[in-house]
Amino acid sequence: MSSGPEPAVTTETHLDVAGESRLHQHLRHFWHPVAFSADITDDQPVQGELMGERLAIWRHDGSIRVFRDLCRHRGASLALGRIDQGCLRCAYHGWAYDESGTVVDIPARPDLSGSLNVGVESFPAAESAGLVWACLDPEPKFPVPELPVLEDRDYTHLFYEPYDWRCSMARRLENYFDFSHFAHVHHGVLGDRNDAAIADYSVRRDGGEIRIDAGPFLEFTDNPKNKGVATSGETYEAWKRYRIFMPNTMLLHSSAGSEGQDYTLFVAVAPVEPRRSRCFTIQSRNYALDQDQEFRDLQALILEQDKPVVESQRPEELPDDLAAEMHVKGADAGTLEYRRWLIEISNGTYQLAPAS
Repeated sequence: MSSGPEPAVTTETHLDVAGESRLHQHLRHFWHPVAFSADITDDQPVQGELMGERLAIWRHDGSIRVFRDLCRHRGASLALGRIDQGCLRCAYHGWAYDESGTVVDIPARPDLSGSLNVGVESFPAAESAGLVWACLDPEPKFPVPELPVLEDRDYTHLFYEPYDWRCSMARRLENYFDFSHFAHVHHGVLGDRNDAAIADYSVRRDGGEIRIDAGPFLEFTDNPKNKGVATSGETYEAWKRYRIFMPNTMLLHSSAGSEGQDYTLFVAVAPVEPRRSRCFTIQSRNYALDQDQEFRDLQALILEQDKPVVESQRPEELPDDLAAEMHVKGADAGTLEYRRWLIEISNGTYQLAPAS
């Protein structure tokens, strides 16, 4: 017997407090962004943060390394040290660690150098999409995200300064493909609150990704993204293609007016702490190549509008019996699929989906 039509609003999928805690622990098995590649030189280590761990990120002969930022002698930050003949040398007492993290020099007792089986923990590290990625587990799950557009000479690229928000990684990333908020939070820019309906759109899993093709979205033309629209109207219907690289990265391709104009936004979010996230953003486009400041100003406006709303979201700090949230059929299809996969991660049942 039929159970009747699917409800328009459902509470079937949510992460409660316990689920959020499990999710945070399982995120140790995935790659996370910790720095822009260009910021890590052969001259000086850089400090990073990931899931409550302080990291020392450094480079030698082009190879990237990520250590726990904790000298084994007196606990000083190795990121305050220097790179010396292929080793990372602590600023406090000069202990030197080789590329594997093993202590190879103790200046105060040269006779002990190389004889102690002592080292600092080294984490898997990789470079891709203009970023340094680290994993706190020896065997990362899912591949590192890639960004081929960085190699396309027809595009210009903006690397935005990383910023921290007081919210979980999932809350921050989900905000980018939560389509219903465009018309209300970004009224007059990315939407119109008087025309806020969301058309049905395509959502599917593909390997380690969720792919979304959605539109049209009503956007305004009096901003640098859309001012090249070949129309006299004040609004324009944009189409958007998303690739969500599980569980923390998103690539958006958005139409931008004239045929062939492509606006892309790549965002990778690191869970610095359960309730603090660090965002790395790269914006690429193949038009308006001399208007970087205008695009920076637009990005700053959108972040300024989003931040207080996203940081206000709960249920992270509420009891389990208040944790459920409701989802609107169709409009929330993308975020719902993302949450289903996050719940699988929190339960330890995640796996690559069949490739489309």
